[in-house]
Amino acid sequence: MTFARERLLVIAPHADDEILGCFGLMNKIKENGGQVYVLVFTLGGYSKVGSGRLQKEQWKKEFLNVVKLLGVDGYDIAYYKDQIEHLDKIKLEFLINKIESKSKIAISKIKPTIVAMPTIFSTHQDHAEVYKATTIALRAHSQKSSHFTKLLLSYEFPDNNFWSPYNEFGRFSPNLYLEMSQKEIEKKALAMNLYKSQIRKDHRDGQEIIALANIRGSEVGSDYAEAYHVHRFLLK
Repeated sequence: MTFARERLLVIAPHADDEILGCFGLMNKIKENGGQVYVLVFTLGGYSKVGSGRLQKEQWKKEFLNVVKLLGVDGYDIAYYKDQIEHLDKIKLEFLINKIESKSKIAISKIKPTIVAMPTIFSTHQDHAEVYKATTIALRAHSQKSSHFTKLLLSYEFPDNNFWSPYNEFGRFSPNLYLEMSQKEIEKKALAMNLYKSQIRKDHRDGQEIIALANIRGSEVGSDYAEAYHVHRFLLK
């Protein structure tokens, strides 16, 4: 794969999912001269942190710091001004429309060569809704007249791997790995630590990220790696 020629669209249910799932891929593409776009669906209004409550403006500020660190080419928060408890309260067609055409970085506008979406194997209903909306938006016949994304991936979450309502049917099964260096995994941990509001002791901190990357790396004979599941890959 020639990273310099790629246009990656990362679709994230919440700000921080993009770092947890595919920081390495975003970083690799940007460092090689490609383009990266991040579509976040919601900041959720509020997030419980200890005994206090976090305003979503603070969460947005953290997201913008991450955007700056990565140097992304464009981003959008689909439902920033809306008070939304969970995405399953929104009609699926509205989520699909955001991905297809309504967002300022919609597929029809940036024409990505790669789209990365959350895995369906998640305990969080927002992740499942975004997965469903993305797969529908990226179905082949809907893009024939405009743009066809050649590579469709799903990314994983550290806290959803082994406890999922879908486990009786299967679980996240990687079939693509991205090797990462010590420097790259440390940068990923640094990026996640910018989301101070989302980090709690032993949860989503740098050590958890490094531990998962070490496990995924061991599966392919490397020190560190990110794991993905390929849903479609078109060779021309």
